[in-house]
Amino acid sequence: MTGGTRGLGLAVARRLATEGWHTTVLGLDPGRLEKVRAMAEAEQLPLRAVRADVTSEESVREVFAEVTETGPLHLCVNNAGRNLSRLLLRRPRQDTGGGLLTHSLEDWERTVRLCLTGVFLVGREAAAGMVRQGVAGTIVNVSSGLAAGAYGQSAYTAAKAGVEALTRTWSYELGVYGIRVVAVAPGVMDGEALREKSTALPKHARYMEGLKRFVPLGRWGTEEEVADAVCFAAENPYVTGSVIRVDGGGPPGWVP
Repeated sequence: MTGGTRGLGLAVARRLATEGWHTTVLGLDPGRLEKVRAMAEAEQLPLRAVRADVTSEESVREVFAEVTETGPLHLCVNNAGRNLSRLLLRRPRQDTGGGLLTHSLEDWERTVRLCLTGVFLVGREAAAGMVRQGVAGTIVNVSSGLAAGAYGQSAYTAAKAGVEALTRTWSYELGVYGIRVVAVAPGVMDGEALREKSTALPKHARYMEGLKRFVPLGRWGTEEEVADAVCFAAENPYVTGSVIRVDGGGPPGWVP
C-alpha cells in the first residue's frame, strides 16, 4: 500500500488490515511511519510501515524484494500522489511588463513522476512478484474524479488519466496470469487534506462549499466510502480493467 501514512491512504490501509489483510504501508516521512506503527500496535492490526520512495526504481525494487520474501503478495494498492494546482498560463496580478506566467516544467515533472511514474514502477514490481510467486493477485490503482480534466490541473489530470489508461492496459496484459487490475477514482473527500487546506485558506473553503452544489448527492464523500470501493475491487474475482468512480456523481472538473 503506497501513500498509506495519512488521510485517504491510511483509512484504506487500516480498513484492509481490519478486514484481515496483512498490510505493508510504504511512505517516506519517518514520523508518519512511526505513527502508523504505533496505531497498528495499539489496535493489534496486521499492519507494518516501511520507508520507500515510489519515484525511485531502486527503492521500489528493494522494498518489493523484501515484501515478497515475507509471504505471498495478493494485493497492491497504488495510492501515492499529490495534487499541485497550476494554471497553464496566467497574467500576473500586477503587470510589470514581464508578460505571462506559465506552468513550470519542474512542477509538471514532479507531479507526473509521483502520480504516474510511481504507479508504473510499483505496479510493475507488484505484477512481477505475483507472477514469480504464482499468485492470482490484484492491483488497485487510485485515480481521481478529475482524470477527465479540470481547471488549473494540467499535470495532475494528465497523470490520473494515465493511471486509468495503465489500468486498462495492464488488465489486458496480466489477465493471462490471473492478475486483475482495477482503478478507484475518488471525488472530493471530506477528509484530512480538505480540512487542513480549508482551515488555512478561508477563500478555498468558500469555493469548495459553493462547488458542492454541483454534486448530485449534495455532499463530499468519506474516506471510508473509498475504502469500501478498494475492498470491493480487491475481493470481487470478476472485476478487472474497470474504473470505480466514488464521486457522488460530480462535480464537473471544468468549474473555475
